[in-house]
Amino acid sequence: MSKTPLRILFIGPFPPPIHGMSLANRMLRDGLKDRGHDLITIDSNTEATFINQSQRGRFSARKLFLSLTQIMKGLFRILIFRKHDVVYMTPPQSKWGYLKNTPFIFASSLRGIPVFIHIHGGYFRTMYNATAGWKRLLLDQSLKRLSGAVVLGNSLRCLFEGLLPEDKIYVCPNGVEDEIFASEEEVKEKTSRWENDDTLRILYLSNLMKDKGILDLFQATAILKSKVTKFHLDIAGAIEPEIKEEVERHLENLKSEATYHGVVTGERKKQLLLKNYVFCLPTKHSHGEGQPISILEAMANGCAIVTTYLGGIKDIVDERYGFFSEKQNPENLADTLLSAWKKSEAGMIAWEEAATLYSEKQFVDRIENLFKK
Repeated sequence: MSKTPLRILFIGPFPPPIHGMSLANRMLRDGLKDRGHDLITIDSNTEATFINQSQRGRFSARKLFLSLTQIMKGLFRILIFRKHDVVYMTPPQSKWGYLKNTPFIFASSLRGIPVFIHIHGGYFRTMYNATAGWKRLLLDQSLKRLSGAVVLGNSLRCLFEGLLPEDKIYVCPNGVEDEIFASEEEVKEKTSRWENDDTLRILYLSNLMKDKGILDLFQATAILKSKVTKFHLDIAGAIEPEIKEEVERHLENLKSEATYHGVVTGERKKQLLLKNYVFCLPTKHSHGEGQPISILEAMANGCAIVTTYLGGIKDIVDERYGFFSEKQNPENLADTLLSAWKKSEAGMIAWEEAATLYSEKQFVDRIENLFKK
């Protein structure tokens, strides 16, 4: 494989706000730059802060202006500025969000530049099937011009089956940033502490959204009070505005049994992951799940995983260290949390799986190798 640096145009969202796709994009951007590749990035964010799920994809004059600015900047980079070796895009899965990116695909095709899209979720096919008329025609024509589409797991290849040839559908799991990844010694110390601790320590690390199951988790903790002597719930992430008051009520009711930490990054995030034994993400996301980076981060810090059987989660979680609860069933979720707590060996197994498959280096390698083929 050639070691010649690549000229890459990278179009996608970068933090802030923080979510799975923006974190993955930042990790990949920094990793490719560290390897000497010549990157130009265009941040496709149109929201500077975390908003309600129901508001995403809605029209506003501000979004229109930002989108037009991004489109013009991207077209200039592709058609006039210079010829790139590859254009890499992480488009949203909403209809208008994806269509906003099609000018980049057509412009790249016109100049003979390979272009890849990387879908960080499990909703694309649902969006495609619901699109009709000229919008479906535009979508189809853009797909024909792709050099490849990247999905997060084998179970998500179905997003593009029948739309692209099999050899143009690539699988690239997410990774965990080096600064978050625990050492083997840290996980061994945690396992020892876990085996001798009489407190069930639970971590919810994701944006606090109805669709991510945070309200179900609050109900489950109320049930836990009758099932276990001591437990503590740590919560970190941005709060969905429409449920802010409800979240605050639950936190007040739990008092000393729950702590809200806001948005955490770097060492603060790692220490929360190491402190807790069970990671819980009882998602029921209406737009499907791809491969939540928060689950991989929890595995990389020796947590047992409690989640739901949704989207691409089944590609990264198995019964050796993972426990699936029923969606929207707080009673079942409480029982599942207890089952996970009793399996302290799950933490080391999860860490070993993450170290084998989901490091930052492996993630950047996978994308870099795709570009260089």
